[in-house]
Amino acid sequence: MIAEYPTDLAYNPHLPLSQALLLPRIAIESTMPVIDGGQFAAKAVVGQDVTVTSKVFADGHDKLAVRIRWRALQDEVWNSEVMSDLGNNGWRGQFNVPEQGRYVFCIEAWIDQFASFRYELEKKFGAGVPISLELQEGRNQVQMAVERSTGELSEQLAALHHELSGLLPTEQVALFLAPRSADLMSLADHRPYLSISPEYPLDVERKLSEFASWYELFPRSITDDPKRHGTFNDVHSRLAVIQDMGFDVLYFPPIHPIGRSFRKGPNNSLTAGPDDPGSPYAIGSEEGGHEAIHPQLGSREDFRRLVAAAADHGLEIALDFAIQCSQDHPWLKQHPGWFSWRPDGTIKYAENPPKKYQDIVNVDFYAADAIPSLWTELRDIVVGWVKEGVKIFRVDNPHTKPLPFWQWLIADVRAQYPEVIFLAEAFTTPAMMARLGKVGYSQSYTYFTWRNTKAELATYFSELNESPWRECYRPNFFVNTPDINPAFLHESGRPGFLIRAALATMGSGLWGMYSGF
Repeated sequence: MIAEYPTDLAYNPHLPLSQALLLPRIAIESTMPVIDGGQFAAKAVVGQDVTVTSKVFADGHDKLAVRIRWRALQDEVWNSEVMSDLGNNGWRGQFNVPEQGRYVFCIEAWIDQFASFRYELEKKFGAGVPISLELQEGRNQVQMAVERSTGELSEQLAALHHELSGLLPTEQVALFLAPRSADLMSLADHRPYLSISPEYPLDVERKLSEFASWYELFPRSITDDPKRHGTFNDVHSRLAVIQDMGFDVLYFPPIHPIGRSFRKGPNNSLTAGPDDPGSPYAIGSEEGGHEAIHPQLGSREDFRRLVAAAADHGLEIALDFAIQCSQDHPWLKQHPGWFSWRPDGTIKYAENPPKKYQDIVNVDFYAADAIPSLWTELRDIVVGWVKEGVKIFRVDNPHTKPLPFWQWLIADVRAQYPEVIFLAEAFTTPAMMARLGKVGYSQSYTYFTWRNTKAELATYFSELNESPWRECYRPNFFVNTPDINPAFLHESGRPGFLIRAALATMGSGLWGMYSGF
């Protein structure tokens, strides 16, 4: 009988006998790495040995055989590996994930009758207890294994049975306890009371999703003349320097056309001069929206050359995916139903009191006209940049957009392009930050920047390495960004930056981000 764990494990105080008889005799509990009962995928990277632990036990004193089973989602054949008994019902095993993509794994367990026999035989023989019946039981087990086996295995087991029948009791004990006998019987095991846990998902990403150093710059600032707007072509001169400093990722804030309506001036001034570039986060103008490039930065071909040149220097280009629009974004005319409007007919701009962002408006994901067209449009924008060679996206304020949207978009993009990495720029409640990791974000910003003392850092690092964080959340230990200059860096000068840089890169799986202007 094979007992699979039901998907609904809710306690039923009035369980009918017919259902009780079908429940697993062997309990499989507390399996890790599992997130929210398997609702979300745990994280791993290519080439990693994934360690799985579980509590597995049954009634009585019989020995159990416990294995991990795993496969890539697209494969039909399962792999398996024996788990080790840790004592106190704990079991541990490992399997390796060689490729990107979604995997599933589960635990299977059964009563190992021959192992149970060997355990009792050894104890009784050592205690001087008569064992003639035990030896007969053992020979019967071998004979039954012969009958249910075929080919060479059946012949080897028959030879074992014949050999046992001609030995003295002490010699039979030695042969029963020999590793060769255990190996043969294991191959013929009919796995009584086999129980199989639910299948749990595992997302396997490339190594860069686990550890990388990011360098951020504004291409428009890479110029030798303050009066001249920097371009993609100007960035080429910085690539070797960034590579030599040990960075892996070169990250650009939004590179799209910038709106003019309500354009901000220096220091967030509401009055912009004719040559003020405005905030790159006020995306969209008559030149285009999120799919377009700000004309002063260069052409699409310039961008492609920069992506290729960065790759030649061991760098990947990461783009900012900021789902907000200027009031000049083409969508306001093409898709007014994607936005929220006030009773007087004006559009609702972004606010974070006391801050006001008059140059930015937000889309309404659940507006009647936005479902599903807005969702698919945003997905197509990401895919469009992936086709241009961009495989990393830093997402601006993802916690202010619907979680179901991210769960769908990230899975949909990765189904086509499993190498794509998403970084969540989120500073919010711990539950929301963890949930972003659960729905698919490869890494996330952290509160590392505001943890200064040894005690604060130790406590925070420990928290991020405990469940559920360690299964779903890869921390980006960013040092600073253009709009965040924490007190420690502001007051401590270059030594402070060196300290934070060292801390950010001190451990495997930690990310650091640095800004350059």
